[in-house]
Amino acid sequence: MKFLGMDHGTNAIRFAVSECGIVRFFEISRAEAGEMDSQSLQNHIEKNLGFSLEEIHLSCLTYSMGDAISEITDISFVENRGVLSTDGVGEKTNAGTKVYDIFKKNNFSAILLPGLHRNSPTDSRMKAFSHQASPEKIAAAYHAYSSGHRRFILSDISSNTVTVAVADGKILGALDAAIFAPGTRHGPLDVEAIRDVDAGKKSANDAFSNAGVGEDFKTLAFFAAMEISAMDILMKEYEAADYDILLAGSSGEKKEVRAEIYRLLNQPPEVLGKWAAAVGCAEIAQAVTGGEKEILGISVRFDR
Repeated sequence: MKFLGMDHGTNAIRFAVSECGIVRFFEISRAEAGEMDSQSLQNHIEKNLGFSLEEIHLSCLTYSMGDAISEITDISFVENRGVLSTDGVGEKTNAGTKVYDIFKKNNFSAILLPGLHRNSPTDSRMKAFSHQASPEKIAAAYHAYSSGHRRFILSDISSNTVTVAVADGKILGALDAAIFAPGTRHGPLDVEAIRDVDAGKKSANDAFSNAGVGEDFKTLAFFAAMEISAMDILMKEYEAADYDILLAGSSGEKKEVRAEIYRLLNQPPEVLGKWAAAVGCAEIAQAVTGGEKEILGISVRFDR
């Protein structure tokens, strides 16, 4: 059987296809995908797959914030692509929308991952924030779990920095770039940014989308290490202090970032790389096909 995972990232849409234990990867930039019409995009995806989308037993997709659903849901049951709104959540290219609609309109067998938000089964104190993590972070965490990690803090560092805590097969909570550690492009709004928004100099989304630290790897690693340290408190609340530190994302796999986080935390992090979320989606599709009704504490709504 063939299983497909799709990571709807900030810069690119990444795909992982698993067949008979062999995993292949490819990606398309959001800018390039956004310029294609739907049929051309589908043709491009199928060319890279080497077969039609109809041949896939089950696909697992991510889309934007995923804040309108709290279960892993059959795409046929999902309304409004699983989001409350697309306002104020970064740059829009229409690429992810086109990919999502290819699966929905053609009734291809697919499930959609939710994001982590106030209706998610995370620690209640984390729900002080409306949004904790986008769906692809769940996928990256599941890839870590499938790789044998049982207690871990996973920091996904790229355009955003998002850190997820997992203990004994359950997601405890997460911190998004809008709350704490900046990524290369996105980050929390400080006092200066708030003043600029109030003065009408920029929108809140523009401020968030330009609050990153660029390619300054020492600063990027410094704040990621701080965020990992913050999540240490949550892990200890669940008596899971003996955890692994994992890194994902395009910046998380850079040796300079890894080395600096090692220096700051005095614990060597393991690098999962930028493909972790796409692979995790494919692994979730396979697990759901195998009858799993819960993934990292998140229930599954799928009965095809």
